[in-house]
Amino acid sequence: MCYLKYLIANVRLALRLLLRGEWRRVMLAVYARLYVLFYRIVFPLVRPFVRDREGVIDSPGVSVETDHPVAITSPDYAVPHGTRYNNSTNRKFVLLMHEHFQRMFPDSTLAFMDLGCSGGQLVADFASLGWLAVGLEGSDYSLKHRRANWRDLANRNLFTCDISKPFRVKREGRDLQFHLITAWEVLEHISMQDLETAFRNIIEHLLPGGCFVASTSSSTSIVNGIELHQTRMPNAEWRSWIEQRFPELEPVDLGLRIYQHVRFDFGEPSFLAYRKKGGTGVDGRANI
Repeated sequence: MCYLKYLIANVRLALRLLLRGEWRRVMLAVYARLYVLFYRIVFPLVRPFVRDREGVIDSPGVSVETDHPVAITSPDYAVPHGTRYNNSTNRKFVLLMHEHFQRMFPDSTLAFMDLGCSGGQLVADFASLGWLAVGLEGSDYSLKHRRANWRDLANRNLFTCDISKPFRVKREGRDLQFHLITAWEVLEHISMQDLETAFRNIIEHLLPGGCFVASTSSSTSIVNGIELHQTRMPNAEWRSWIEQRFPELEPVDLGLRIYQHVRFDFGEPSFLAYRKKGGTGVDGRANI
């Protein structure tokens, strides 16, 4: 029933946009969804030929150390809208990143972390290609309801954690770093006063030469009278804010088209892609 309500809400939004003459926005949304659907079909067919057979399918021994296992101060905890409905992935993004990082780190077991992972499908898709894949979610709604991939992957690949507070991801007691970290329409849900800690967490968990890729939205998101987007900035402001504070990160072009990202605001596509300085990307190894 909740998915039907979500579908109806999106259809209504599309109709309103068409009535306002925003047909380009609607066409982009339709094309992106068809693109994702196409690669949902293709992915299982190509997976046996591209999967790293030496990789890690699940993530045994992974744990998250934090004093804040749930983001109880976040509006998303009171109104768990995203984690209730979303289980986003884009399997073309997964394939492209698999190819890119295999080329950049040819002798490594690749490691991926998704922040604000909702239902965990993106994590499951990377894991199916042999990546050591971890997802962190600030709300415990999906965990409590065993929703989507949490039924099988909870506390193996998927964990609850407030990413705006200090945390450490470990494997068998050792700090774990990642080749790729993503956050899809997540950063705007974090208050400005907590953003610096969130980015420090990202930097500490990235391997030198590893990449952080995100999408953001500067629009409002009011659910049940509560504004979920606590920090709303256009893309240029996000870039300026990051580059003024975190010299460890440098912009990187991964060659992604708009519809090859996992989730984004169709009205104002905004993407961030940064690489952690200090690594050549040809011999970095995940600390696993």
